Amino acid sequence: TYAEDLPIARRYWRHVFGRRLDCRAAVTVPDLRGVLAAVVAGAGFSVLPRYLCAAELASGALVELYAPEDPPINTAYLVQRPGSAVNPQVARVRDLLIGAGRAW
Repeated sequence: TYAEDLPIARRYWRHVFGRRLDCRAAVTVPDLRGVLAAVVAGAGFSVLPRYLCAAELASGALVELYAPEDPPINTAYLVQRPGSAVNPQVARVRDLLIGAGRAW
């Protein structure tokens, strides 16, 4: 895992199995790419975002242990640093992103 409190695994377990995950991480590295590399190297299993491990799943380097009918979603937020709205370039990019997002 990338954090000792297992945030991704806890969220996955609660959503998929409806119960609290009760375990500790055997290995913690500060980056999800490091977690991916550890699992590919045989260091155990983990919960990883599909975008990160799609190539390894496709190649057979990893296998999905369980395919839930209702997989959890990963919510993202469009954010900016406070006060940066006064920068016209930042405001323009933000407005373009918001406009494009409405059409998705």
